[in-house]
Amino acid sequence: MRAIFGLVSLLVVIGIIYLIFIKVEAPTIDAGQKAKDEARQISGRGDDGKAAIDSFQTQPKMRGSTLDALTVTAVTPGGALAQYGLQKGDEITQVNGMKVGDLSVNDPETAKAMVVQNGFQAMAPVVVMRDGKQITLPDKAGAASGTPAPASPNTVQNQLKNLGIQTK
Repeated sequence: MRAIFGLVSLLVVIGIIYLIFIKVEAPTIDAGQKAKDEARQISGRGDDGKAAIDSFQTQPKMRGSTLDALTVTAVTPGGALAQYGLQKGDEITQVNGMKVGDLSVNDPETAKAMVVQNGFQAMAPVVVMRDGKQITLPDKAGAASGTPAPASPNTVQNQLKNLGIQTK
């Protein structure tokens, strides 16, 4: 009989420890994972650890000597920009409220780098034309939306501050 009471009390103590763990430690683990994911994105890397700039290929769409858009010719499955919502055939027209030609002084390679730096890394909106519809990425709703409101210029600095990283 004593052994049964001892076993039951041991199981109750284990159950209490488990409940304390779920209430206290599990949210800390979730917050740490979220911070890790945000830091990975800010550093310009995908979930696969590869650089975001290497996860897609583009061709310039010029209007005269002006860069009108970047046409996406390839997207690495599971890569950083694929997870952001970019698809083959998309035409990138704006990044964080600025036209790609204005953002890059009409240089296609600079425009591609700005898609990564000012869009993906800054977690800012990237506007694409897909099947004749204007879509803002990341497309969390799964539907087409209008032109995005520009993000705050201090978006990256605020995110770094939230992660406890000091900036100048």
